[in-house]
Amino acid sequence: MTTPRRTTVSLAAGALLVTGCAAQLNQAGAPVADSSASAGIPDGYDGRFRAVATVLESPEHGPQLCHTVMDSYPPQCGGPGVSGWDWSAVAHESASGTRWGGYVLVGTFDGETFALTEPAVVDDGSVERPQSDQANFATPCPEPAGGWSPVDPDRATDAAFQQAIRIAQAADGYGGLWVDQPTTGAEGANDPRRFVLNVTTTGDVAALQNAIREVWGGSLCVSPAVRDEATLLDVQNALSGDPGVMGSAPDITTGRLVVQVFVATSELQRTYDERYGAGTVRLEGVLIPLD
Repeated sequence: MTTPRRTTVSLAAGALLVTGCAAQLNQAGAPVADSSASAGIPDGYDGRFRAVATVLESPEHGPQLCHTVMDSYPPQCGGPGVSGWDWSAVAHESASGTRWGGYVLVGTFDGETFALTEPAVVDDGSVERPQSDQANFATPCPEPAGGWSPVDPDRATDAAFQQAIRIAQAADGYGGLWVDQPTTGAEGANDPRRFVLNVTTTGDVAALQNAIREVWGGSLCVSPAVRDEATLLDVQNALSGDPGVMGSAPDITTGRLVVQVFVATSELQRTYDERYGAGTVRLEGVLIPLD
């Protein structure tokens, strides 16, 4: 039995909006942006949150809820303070005056401090983590009669593949690219004669396909992108220093910039919608509301 294996070549900012096997278009012929973004935590929410995270205290600061842990010994991290913490109540590691461990915490958060409302417990892996939406790296173009196969095997090579990548990335409106390679186990993995090269663009789909076909003889699908890579990278750069932003990355399958924050509020989502356009930014919160 053949098992689909998806390999991302470049997580660029393009997106494929698909229904069945065809790229979805609106009446004007432009890609339809996914409108299913989370509305976020309601305004005025004052309930409890759950966090699955490292808590660390060092000689420089009290217990903190870590959003990034540096790979050092002892480790270092930064994040909001944790009130009500008791190291004597939980198993932990320690070195050079630093104490730390991985825990499940329940409490309230005022934007600066996470206040425990019940004792923390050691994270044993049984509590569900926040899950990011999984990208769908399937090929959106209809499969040709007889299946995907090279149109010119002599130009389905690693060298031709690299040329195709350069052409795609240099094109106006470049959204992103990836390879979709159905294989059986490891056999045939990364074989240019077996995989489908997928490219997205906000520009002329047919023109880009023709340009890539000048050098690439393997399977190819060029389809519309909601936003180009340059747009999302500009947004990423603009908000990288915003308070509370822990990290961000373009999502090739939705044409959005996924931004990780401690609390994904409706107010913050509206702020980014107004600043960058609805649907450009999707927030992912580390703290999960419980009430």
